[in-house]
Amino acid sequence: MGVQVPPALPFLFFKGKGMAKEITEKKAQAEESNFISKGLRFLKEVKLETKKIAWAPRKQTLLTSLMVIFLSMFIGAYLGILDIIYNFLISLLVK
Repeated sequence: MGVQVPPALPFLFFKGKGMAKEITEKKAQAEESNFISKGLRFLKEVKLETKKIAWAPRKQTLLTSLMVIFLSMFIGAYLGILDIIYNFLISLLVK
């Protein structure tokens, strides 16, 4: 394993005073375009991957969703009734 030599600093005094500003502006533009291209590539890949998904049929999705909704309502009603009963029993014990 060797020692890595850091890159040389730009010589600002050879090309004029605005060189540092130009370098940072060019870097910012390159990073921005790189960021945009990476984002667009990611979105294209997401679109391709969603085409590969084996989606459930519409009828099955609807029935499963309805089952979840009704089961949630049933459990909520059951717990609500238990809550009322327990509140009544506790109020009898407290009196």
